[in-house]
Amino acid sequence: MSPPPAGLCEACRHQRVIRNTRGSSFSMCGRAKSDPDYPKYPRLPVRECRGYESRPAGAS
Repeated sequence: MSPPPAGLCEACRHQRVIRNTRGSSFSMCGRAKSDPDYPKYPRLPVRECRGYESRPAGAS
């Protein structure tokens, strides 16, 4: 089974996918490190975000 789509996070340069030892994965927002207005682990799917920046082509 594939994980649910993360919305905007899927293509955002600030997203980091965190995997635990049990095989679960979580979408972490890198903006949360410097700006407390952003949740570290946003509820998915994210439909709109003022901090969204598209990931450069070819980046994963």
